[in-house]
Amino acid sequence: MRRIDIIKRAGRNLRQSKGRTILTALAISVGAFTIGLAMMAGEGGRLYTNNIVDSAGDKKVITVYKKAVSSSAEEEALPEYSDSKDKNKSSEVKDRSSLRSKYSMGDEDLAKLRSIPHVEKVTPSYSTSGIVYVKSSGNGKKFTPGIAVKEDRTRAELAAGSLDDFILKSGEAIIPESYVEKMGFASAKSAIGKIITLGIRGGSSWDAGASKEISLKIVAVDKQSDTTIFYQPAVRISSDDAKDIYEYSHHKGLSNEYSLVIVSVDDVKNVDAVKDEISKSYAASSIQDARKALLTMVNVAQMALIGFGGLALLASVFGIINTMYISVLERTSQIGLMKALGTSGRDIGRLFRYEAAWVGLLGGLIGVGSASLITLFNPAIASALKLGAGTNLLVINPIQIILLIVSLMVMAVLAGWLPSRKATKLDPIEALRTE
Repeated sequence: MRRIDIIKRAGRNLRQSKGRTILTALAISVGAFTIGLAMMAGEGGRLYTNNIVDSAGDKKVITVYKKAVSSSAEEEALPEYSDSKDKNKSSEVKDRSSLRSKYSMGDEDLAKLRSIPHVEKVTPSYSTSGIVYVKSSGNGKKFTPGIAVKEDRTRAELAAGSLDDFILKSGEAIIPESYVEKMGFASAKSAIGKIITLGIRGGSSWDAGASKEISLKIVAVDKQSDTTIFYQPAVRISSDDAKDIYEYSHHKGLSNEYSLVIVSVDDVKNVDAVKDEISKSYAASSIQDARKALLTMVNVAQMALIGFGGLALLASVFGIINTMYISVLERTSQIGLMKALGTSGRDIGRLFRYEAAWVGLLGGLIGVGSASLITLFNPAIASALKLGAGTNLLVINPIQIILLIVSLMVMAVLAGWLPSRKATKLDPIEALRTE
């Protein structure tokens, strides 16, 4: 018999026992639904992760820290504060410098980083501890907010204003949307162009007061976004202004100290190689590290869901085997007649395996189709999770769906192998005697 004729006949045989066929297909569809949904959630999760990571910062940037230095038990003990008048200020400065030097980076570290191939730019993160207060022109009040330095092209969700290439220039500042009202501005839009004043303590001054003030123009108001990783509300200033503030507030008797360094690489493809080289001497991280961590969590969750679907499919395998065995027993005389008419045992085996494949196809279509309908609720899911309009956490990958359905058909054929072998080994004379 031709293969196409066997396939058609297998379909007709299944239609003669619709109830049993549908029930077996539904058993397969449960696992297919779970696995299909897991695939869609995994695909959507990976796309969402890539979007938030890509929007979070510059992919060519590596953040470099000094590796923690192991210390003796005595050194690790919490030092007591002493207000002894006999201890002079220069000694106090020296002691503070000794403690910070274990965790801070200096100019020699910058030179070492600049010498690494493919490093385009090295930008130190200057301390802003010299800023005593921030005074708003909106109401004249002084505040002590968090201060952050915008060193690279990290993207930001803006409530008002604009940034050229997401870079702050000298004399410019960004304030968070949550500060607008407190600083006396009517709205985020009205804050644009207004002035904030930073009170700065000089390096030789040991009191809490400011000895100098600088004015910055508000050019943008940012806000927390679903595409922003680790957002913290803070007044953001340029790296140039941070450097000037640091040089003014830093004690002249101390060498330069930086909490971290931003390394810009010439090309994205060189980031991993540069990071590996930096990691030999320093602690380093890039936006790709966040991507890998988040994708790992997505993949683990996806595999867990696929595992549950696999258990459901395992149960359906036994259902297929049982169904096919019953079908062989019910059609024993029919099998005997087919053999008597010259149908080979090979073709009879194919007939039952194709029937199993049809069941697998039907179950896969029902399960995957049901899972696909869930994608219609993407807007509701995004709204419930507050992910923002246009976010799709369930995304259909046609290739994955096709592979899933094909895999289910293969599984069904394998499950029907033993019953089909029983059908091929039936003696035609004995089979014809069966009522």
